Amino acid sequence: MKLSQQQSIAAAVDQWITGVPGRIPGHVIFVENPEHADYAKTLAGEGSTVLVLNGDKADGGIVTASGSFDAAGEELLVDGTLSLEIQDYVAIPFVNLVGVTVVRITTKEDWQAFFDDAEEAVRSGHFVQQLTEVNAVLAERGLLSGAAKDTLLLTRLHITWDGSVRSGPYGTKIGKVGDSLPDIRVRAVSLRPESAVAAVYYPWDIQDSLEAKTWIPRYLAALDAWKFIPREDRPTTSLVGFGTSLYGATLNDGLPSADAPFILKRAAEYTLLDPKTGRLFKIGTDAAAIIEAVSTMRDIKVAARVVAPALKVSADVAESAARAVVTHFEQLGIDIMGAGR
Repeated sequence: MKLSQQQSIAAAVDQWITGVPGRIPGHVIFVENPEHADYAKTLAGEGSTVLVLNGDKADGGIVTASGSFDAAGEELLVDGTLSLEIQDYVAIPFVNLVGVTVVRITTKEDWQAFFDDAEEAVRSGHFVQQLTEVNAVLAERGLLSGAAKDTLLLTRLHITWDGSVRSGPYGTKIGKVGDSLPDIRVRAVSLRPESAVAAVYYPWDIQDSLEAKTWIPRYLAALDAWKFIPREDRPTTSLVGFGTSLYGATLNDGLPSADAPFILKRAAEYTLLDPKTGRLFKIGTDAAAIIEAVSTMRDIKVAARVVAPALKVSADVAESAARAVVTHFEQLGIDIMGAGR
């Protein structure tokens, strides 16, 4: 299905904010100084989008933007219709999200708060409500989730007012106005993922923290999962694996893959949520425990051993039941382990 112009612009803006590729066929170039718009067009390939701050509205080769892209509390208006509010991460718990809000993580305090909130969610099941809202867009999602780095694609470029070319709005300098795209690509080859924030924060300790917390992608997926749950149901709903386990899992067991489905617990009822499609399936308590164990352990035999006591059956019986559950959902197109997507 071909995206409409409005949808394509929204996808391009999302790619520029998050650094996650694949939202649009090409790369996104954000230009702070309209005098650099023509140069930016030379970097744009087929399927690319050029966003120009205070650009010429009569120029059909660009998408205009106005306002501010990097001042907390300010707004960026793209194409005259897409309004983005900019907020720092530390302020989010105290902000009422009215429209689409870009949540920036640019300071030491932002990063510390992000990791603290993630650990709290895993430990207690408490999530910062604003982060679970559809309107919240977490910046640098590509860095946080460990998205595969494709230096040839150059997911996004950012041209500053003075003509420096960065790997993103807060990224490291990889060129200047006048440089060719092949030259910029050569410089991008050596970039590490954390270079996405090198212009605002010394990033190496960020990467160390992300590597030590291999469950961060699952936490990010959980934030997305909440968006499928009606607001009125959220106070009485919990995500299994965050602050609660059906078979006695510990933090040492790790968390499932980011792509694995989620189990929603509401009173004594359990529902399987496939976040890829938004499909929901009512499941029993035993099936829920099996799914939690299989998605966490990613090995049916191991999962059967750890879940058997909770089911009050032998490991062999638990394994048979686990294989039946996994097969059932495979036939529905759902990978319980989240490894095949």
